[in-house]
Amino acid sequence: SAYIRGGRGDRDLDLEALEQRYEASVDPFRQFSRAERQRKFNEMSPMEKIVFIVAKTFLGSKEMRTALFVYVLAMHLLVFVTTYHWSHSSTCDSFHNDEALAHFHGGVPLPETPNGVAVANAAMDMADAGLG
Repeated sequence: SAYIRGGRGDRDLDLEALEQRYEASVDPFRQFSRAERQRKFNEMSPMEKIVFIVAKTFLGSKEMRTALFVYVLAMHLLVFVTTYHWSHSSTCDSFHNDEALAHFHGGVPLPETPNGVAVANAAMDMADAGLG
């Protein structure tokens, strides 16, 4: 049924809304629940309060949960694509072609001799000088 604004029906709706609000405010179960939530919140450390508020903000609505999911998915895809790109990039070929750097990227390891460090340093010095 349609109510005319300013008529008796509109006042009935207002009274019903007020009555429901009043009943909710005097409901002992709601009061207890609200008091317990407030007590638990007050017992939290400042860091826990921050985490709680942020989590409540991000997980409080379906739209925020969806946006968070899309964001996390996009970040993972970015990491996977970047990792794949750099692991299969042509710039990695320069590591394989340069003797001094080959052992860093799956190349032949340097010989394990007592002077292996000196050999590695000499090879890198030669590479820097353009002799290798």
